[in-house]
Amino acid sequence: MAYSYKEIEQEARRWLKEQLKREQFVFKKSELETSTYKYLQQQSLAAEINNQYIFLKSDSELSSTAFQNNLWLLVLQFLNEAFDSSWYFTGHYAYQFAVESFSYREAQITVTTKAKSNTIIELPAGIKIVARYDKDFNKKQLIKKGFLNINYKELKHELLVINSTENEYRNYQEEIISVLKNSNRDEEFIVQYFQENSQPVLLARLTGALREIGDHGLRIELEKQLKLNKSKVSIKNPFGPVILNESREKPTYLNRFELSIQKAIDTLNKTKKPRRLSKKLSTKELEELIVEDTYHSLTIEGYTVTRALIEYLKDQEQMTEVFPEDLRNQLAAKGFMNALAYIKELNKGKYTVNEQISYKLFQELWKPSINAGTVKAQLDTYRKHMVAIRGAQYVPPNHEKLSFMLDEVFDYSRQIDNGFEQGIFLHFFYVGVHPHSDGNGRISRFLMNLAFIKDKYKWLTIPSEDRKNYFAVLEKSQLEDDISYFAEYIKGLV
Repeated sequence: MAYSYKEIEQEARRWLKEQLKREQFVFKKSELETSTYKYLQQQSLAAEINNQYIFLKSDSELSSTAFQNNLWLLVLQFLNEAFDSSWYFTGHYAYQFAVESFSYREAQITVTTKAKSNTIIELPAGIKIVARYDKDFNKKQLIKKGFLNINYKELKHELLVINSTENEYRNYQEEIISVLKNSNRDEEFIVQYFQENSQPVLLARLTGALREIGDHGLRIELEKQLKLNKSKVSIKNPFGPVILNESREKPTYLNRFELSIQKAIDTLNKTKKPRRLSKKLSTKELEELIVEDTYHSLTIEGYTVTRALIEYLKDQEQMTEVFPEDLRNQLAAKGFMNALAYIKELNKGKYTVNEQISYKLFQELWKPSINAGTVKAQLDTYRKHMVAIRGAQYVPPNHEKLSFMLDEVFDYSRQIDNGFEQGIFLHFFYVGVHPHSDGNGRISRFLMNLAFIKDKYKWLTIPSEDRKNYFAVLEKSQLEDDISYFAEYIKGLV
């Protein structure tokens, strides 16, 4: 049956109105009525994307201008039509879309698809799509995203960063840092990925990136994985120059630091050790230490606490009642006891004193203050500034060296078999590196005692009345690069 031009026009206009209402603008030619397609062409209401697809436009626009003006809307719809929604961006636009930047910078758009072919598709305005087949497409972790009314899929952002090359770290630095600093990032996925996939180069690269942006929580987890894998891959700054090459090119300051460490280990090895306990400290015995250790350690650090206050707070799971004029001291006491509770749990099993434990102690120490809003919620684990110790001549190292020096401290501490030697070593070098803006003394004493009790030595509470002598001996050892003064002092207290 032949249709009149009027009927063809009415049908084409009805169809066009329906598509515009749906906000669908890209179509496969073969799916359109021939009469409708011809009418759209005659009225300049459609233009070819290629020999298989068309897109709708206004009759007053040139094809190339219309395509560029509605670029991502048309490209996304085209990709969904051409590859049945089974595709995701790679390369430049994968990083841009990951941070929701939809600017158009490069004429080549690369995608990975489920379709079993590799192809180059020429689009209007000189735009080119390079589509690559991935036989493992179904195994990829994809997330649903939306642009205007269009649904599409992106590679899981954490997976995008995990698989980034060195060039991509440099070229898309801002985008990668934005993904890494996203508060909703899936840390569990990242850790599990490297537990299930032995990829030391990618693991070391991501570790270097986290180290560079000062993100130490996840970094510590990943470095632990590197050590478990006994990886020999160098940790570098993937955003730029090499930070640390573990083979032959260690910075001068680390070589000097290693000499100090070796000298200290030799000295400690010659130090006479106290007698061990007959058995490891029990949970009950640790419980009995809480009030005295909290009182003396906080008093050493300049807090004003009483044993009565500590007894009161000890029995409270949450701080239901506080005294505003004394809030800082109460929160410090609660944080200190939280850290001791964590130590009690560690003592029930086997543990290695490492950076992961020091990180957890730092978190427990400051959790009550963060919850109460007296310190900022995103408290930096490691300081990002130079620091001076009040009343002391010793100056801690530059903040940019911290994570590398701590690596050395914990690596060498594992080589010390005796818990008494290891405890003194950890206290001396941890507080010397001074990684935190606050809390260094408390954490260094925790680490010392963790090493002590693991090897059946007595827990040592340094008396607050000996504060001046304690600091003086510690500084003497630091200034003279001779741990023997501090070791003798600790041995005398034990």
